[in-house]
Amino acid sequence: MPRPVHAFWWSPRRDPRVFAHEVRDHGDAWVRLGLARGRALTNHGDELSALVLREVLGRPVRWAPLGREDVVAIGSAMVPYLSRNGRGMIWGTGLHTPDVDVEAASTFRDRVLAIRGPLARSALGLDASTPMGDPGLIARILRPGRPQDRRSGTVLITHFTSHARRTDRSAISALRSTGVRVLPPTLTPDEMLREIGAAEHVLSAGMHGVILSHALRTPATLVSLGAAAAGSPSFKYHDYHRSVGLEARLTRWSSLMTPAGLRAAREVGNEDVHRADGAIDALVTGLLAAAAPLRSV
Repeated sequence: MPRPVHAFWWSPRRDPRVFAHEVRDHGDAWVRLGLARGRALTNHGDELSALVLREVLGRPVRWAPLGREDVVAIGSAMVPYLSRNGRGMIWGTGLHTPDVDVEAASTFRDRVLAIRGPLARSALGLDASTPMGDPGLIARILRPGRPQDRRSGTVLITHFTSHARRTDRSAISALRSTGVRVLPPTLTPDEMLREIGAAEHVLSAGMHGVILSHALRTPATLVSLGAAAAGSPSFKYHDYHRSVGLEARLTRWSSLMTPAGLRAAREVGNEDVHRADGAIDALVTGLLAAAAPLRSV
């Protein structure tokens, strides 16, 4: 049997430090999610690291804490990697914000196989030739989904923090009342990929719902569930969208409550799918080539 590859990803289920933080800051959300479908204290986007690495490398994957990992892949894990003495190779990882110590970043540049997007690449002072792409995009060749003419329905993928705020929960209930199916972020990666690959339209309150939708050619809308008017998405969304040639934008949930509003959002999402298609194919090819050193770690 091939030797396991040890990978780090964000995981309150496995990482005591992250668990303590989540219990303190988002305990109510996780209690509510514990009653939902899925695995407690997990997030489908981060858990996707194990699936993608296993199928790309043909090796078992084991979670490991930072400092003992072979690789960090899916997720916005660069700041923890720097602050907690990460040592493994970096394959498509991203940043939450551009505020990083460039001098500290210089200590690991030789370990970067790929970075999520052009904004993270610039913030970390990486060479312009550094391959880009979120490894979640590789779902395109691993789980391509149903043919377009066999897809139906709209799904909402919530973010775990959505379940902590009453205003967000009210928005979720309102969208559900229109026939939108609600998917918790605690679904396994395989379950989430099946759902996205069978849907006609995805509304997502988090980033990997959008990334996986683009990978599976499903129109996606990044949705704001909060009480305030939708503003500009955060740095990591702009970073990913730039990598596939798109502009990141947030859509207020209330604009999706009518058939006309939902249809307009789906049409915009469909245009995005077509516009990003070639770029995603190129990023997937580059990520697979960049993963070559991981086969021997």
